[in-house]
Parts: sequence; structure tokens; C-alpha cells
Amino acid sequence: MVTAEDMGSTPVEISSWGFMPSEYSQKTGSYYEFSLLMGHTDLDELTTKFDVNWSSSPSEVFSEPQLELAGVTGGEWVIFQLEEPFLYDGSSNLLYELSWDGPVNPPDSRIYSMSWEDDISSVLVAMSPDSATGYLSTMVPNILFLTAQDLEAQTFAGIKSSF
Repeated sequence: MVTAEDMGSTPVEISSWGFMPSEYSQKTGSYYEFSLLMGHTDLDELTTKFDVNWSSSPSEVFSEPQLELAGVTGGEWVIFQLEEPFLYDGSSNLLYELSWDGPVNPPDSRIYSMSWEDDISSVLVAMSPDSATGYLSTMVPNILFLTAQDLEAQTFAGIKSSF
């Protein structure tokens, strides 16, 4: 979840998203049934139930049957174009859900996102894309959102890492 304040409290059309891998990441990896959902929430902190957190029906904005990552370098943004731009309303908190199905190929490959510690439970983690519940975390992945006008609207973690 990204708060309205961190999104700039302005309606924007998000056209791309990305993450910044850590230096401990493998250089390659395949992620099956990879999906990014986006929507809105009126909650200030997430609950342990995935479906309860959405205030609006989520939209699948990015999907790949087999997402292939190669040549990943820690500390550099990996950017993906959304299939359909997502209109962020500017007043709700932005809720996004990244999911993929295992196994990861090769089995020992892991591409870790850089992250930062938040004061609130803004992340919900599960071990399967079919899980109805998960566990809450304050460790937030460093995610970047780009608007259709190529203006950056990013999480506070992204802003912090740019200094």
C-alpha cells in the first residue's frame, strides 16, 4: 500500500512500474503466472485478509505467463510498461498486489527488491497466490510508479533511495 500523501494526493495515470533489486539478487530468474493488480483502499493499515483490503475492485494491469528477468543489476531500476494505464484517484491509498506462482526457475534464483522499514503495516505477504490471508509486515519493497507524462510518482522508499 502507498498512502495518498506519498502519492502526492493528486490524480495521475500510472503507465509503468518498477522495482530496484538488491545487490544480493541473482542475475536471472523466471517467475510463472506473474501478475500486478492495482486498486484503491480507504484503510490506513492493511488487514491480514487480502479481499478485505480493497475498497474498489482491483484491475490486473500487468501479467506475464512466464516473466523472464536477465542481466539484473543491484541498485538499478527494473521497469515494466503496464498493459493498461491505471488511473490513481488522488485521494485514496494506492493498493497493489504482486503475485507469481512457483517454482522459480532456476530453483535457487532469487531476485530481491531493496526495501525500507515503515511505521505501519502496509505490506501483506503470503506464500501462495491463492492464499486468502497472509502476515502483515512493515518491510516495504522499493517500488517505483511512473505516470503517462513520465513524471515520477513513487513511494517514500523510492524518494529516500534517490538521495
